[in-house]
Amino acid sequence: MEEEEQRKIKLDHMIDEKFAEIFFLAREEYDLPKNSEEELQLFELINKFKSKLKKKCKEHFENED
Repeated sequence: MEEEEQRKIKLDHMIDEKFAEIFFLAREEYDLPKNSEEELQLFELINKFKSKLKKKCKEHFENED
């Protein structure tokens, strides 16, 4: 596997990992009950932002070529 592909995979993994940390920290900080509507809204908000970030990263790697 070439170096650029490894960078893409590592970045993708790190984004997933950090956003999971953010989700659990925010859920705890705001005392959101598990499986509640508020937790679902938080999850959707974080996933929306995460998707935008991943799209931006993908575009960055495509523009490097």
